[in-house]
Amino acid sequence: MVDPVQNLGDSFICNIEKVFLCTGADGYVPKYNPGNFEFGCLADAPSLLYRFKIIDKAQPETQARFFGNIAFDAFLAVDDPGALALVRQPASDGFRMDSSALFQVSAGREWFIHTIYTVRSRDNANRGIGKRSLEYHVMSQHTNTRPEVQHRTRRSANGVPDVIDEIGQTNNRGTNILHIALDRSSQQRTSPEREIFTKGIIPRELNQRDNSGDGLVLIIGIFVGLLLVVLIIIVVVLLVRSKREKKDVPKSSSSAEPMMTQALSDSSEV
Repeated sequence: MVDPVQNLGDSFICNIEKVFLCTGADGYVPKYNPGNFEFGCLADAPSLLYRFKIIDKAQPETQARFFGNIAFDAFLAVDDPGALALVRQPASDGFRMDSSALFQVSAGREWFIHTIYTVRSRDNANRGIGKRSLEYHVMSQHTNTRPEVQHRTRRSANGVPDVIDEIGQTNNRGTNILHIALDRSSQQRTSPEREIFTKGIIPRELNQRDNSGDGLVLIIGIFVGLLLVVLIIIVVVLLVRSKREKKDVPKSSSSAEPMMTQALSDSSEV
């Protein structure tokens, strides 16, 4: 966030104010260039597929806590007992978050993290850090590309978000956007059809795939029903055949009796 060749020491205070997450639509790479009305992850745009504000130091109630049903678990370093060593370092600040929620999109999606931070002089925090202090890579660009920085109403009329108005040397605020490299080697790949949709819009393909389990159960039920019908028919046929055989047995025995009596009568005459 700051020039690595300069040592801030104890004379400056660095604080993270807000943290945003976003991913572009159709391969778009978010960039921060207010002169071209590109605001990175700081504002909604048609070119962004997902955008979240996961940390807001001034208004924590406005933070996004979940993506789908997975929590971000984002905390500033001052609120994280495990980051005590970082907090004690001079001119340092940080945060942590759980990246599990980011794996809910397909592998082709690239996530970016965008922070807004302040750097102030410890000796004179009210006046800011002045011209002799650090040059943030975005602060100078922000001031040069937008000469109308003092005309708040004009910027609003041009569609510039209010959060952009707070960034600049006059407010001691800078911003930095970085790409997040996710390690998907141990994660199950997510196809584009099964991506999470935060606005409750579920594609038709996803609905059909989720309902495929119910269709399989229905097919199995029909097959079992047909099998039972076939078994019942076989049992009925066997019962009918057995009854017919029982009826045929007495007829053969009755026809044999006259033959036996005739043989006896013949022997008696001799």
